[in-house]
Amino acid sequence: MAAHPPLHPDGPLSLALAVVGSSTAPLLLLDQTLKVIAASTCFCRVFDVDQDRVVGRFLGEIGTGEWNKPQLRVLLDATAAGDAAIDAYEMDMKGPRQGVRKLVINAQRLVLSPEEPVRLLLTVEDVTAAREGEKQKDDLLREKAVLLQELQHRSPTVCRSSPASFCKAPRRPIRTKRGSI
Repeated sequence: MAAHPPLHPDGPLSLALAVVGSSTAPLLLLDQTLKVIAASTCFCRVFDVDQDRVVGRFLGEIGTGEWNKPQLRVLLDATAAGDAAIDAYEMDMKGPRQGVRKLVINAQRLVLSPEEPVRLLLTVEDVTAAREGEKQKDDLLREKAVLLQELQHRSPTVCRSSPASFCKAPRRPIRTKRGSI
């Protein structure tokens, strides 16, 4: 088997930049000090930030400071050091126009080559709508349980009967002008 020629020194970083640049998901490429190297167009659109004002800034400086979260910084620092990994870290973020959103953060430590510094690939998923849907479902289930308890309390004989007994009840014919149905 033939040995592959070594990658161009800028090859791994160029690949990471291409992945971020072509992503349809909100992605950030950070250096080990949490400075933004690249941001996907989707990230900028979803979080309403100008791409030119994101690259070269620290994560905590993005937007109006909504990314300046001490817990997130500690987790990202630990990930950059190789001591931890962020897998589905959920946090609330209040943006200037969007209100409070529920985000799921994932971060992967990238060692592109032994000569290159560590990079972090940060993915962000907005799960606000999903969490609101879950909450509505839970609220409806609670309401249904309360209504069922109320029904059981008000009509104990009906609720003690099995649903099958309702189907076996004799049916009375429905009389219309044309005859019985």
